[in-house]
Amino acid sequence: MAARKGIPKGTRFEVFKRDSFKCQYCGRSAPDVILEVDHIVPVSAGGKNDLLNLVTSCRDCNRGKTNKLLTDTTVIDRQRKQLDDMNELREQTEMLIQWKQELLSIINTQIDSIDDLICELTDYSLNENGRKKFRSYISRFGFSEVYTSAEIAFSKYSDIEDAINKVGGICYNRAKQKAGELSAE
Repeated sequence: MAARKGIPKGTRFEVFKRDSFKCQYCGRSAPDVILEVDHIVPVSAGGKNDLLNLVTSCRDCNRGKTNKLLTDTTVIDRQRKQLDDMNELREQTEMLIQWKQELLSIINTQIDSIDDLICELTDYSLNENGRKKFRSYISRFGFSEVYTSAEIAFSKYSDIEDAINKVGGICYNRAKQKAGELSAE
């Protein structure tokens, strides 16, 4: 018979985390009991040290079971459910990342449009600080309002930096005016 390979600490920790540091047989949990990692399919019956064959067990349950093969599928069903949940979480995380990347792409396209407008009116192109400033304007007031306010600012002010700095104020005043809080000039 081959020598039994120990379960690495990292693997044991992953099993404990997955099982919420709770014995999967009796439900007791640390620190009330000493936890061990048990093989669902015993090593003597060919069981391996992979996560799907390992389960958290308190010392009493593990020692009482010895090398008997578990016929109850509760633990295996629970592990499958956890794997399904982890896959769902991974898929949702990937969708969230994709959504954020698409939003960033839309915002960059909007800033490019404003940059094109400024270029047309002044032959000036936004640097990274200017792009950041317009990103915050868009976040606060929306693209359409910022675009219109940029048209107004760059037609009124000849100094580029002055015009860029006035866009936020123009957006603010236009929003107040729409809300009826400022009289039309």
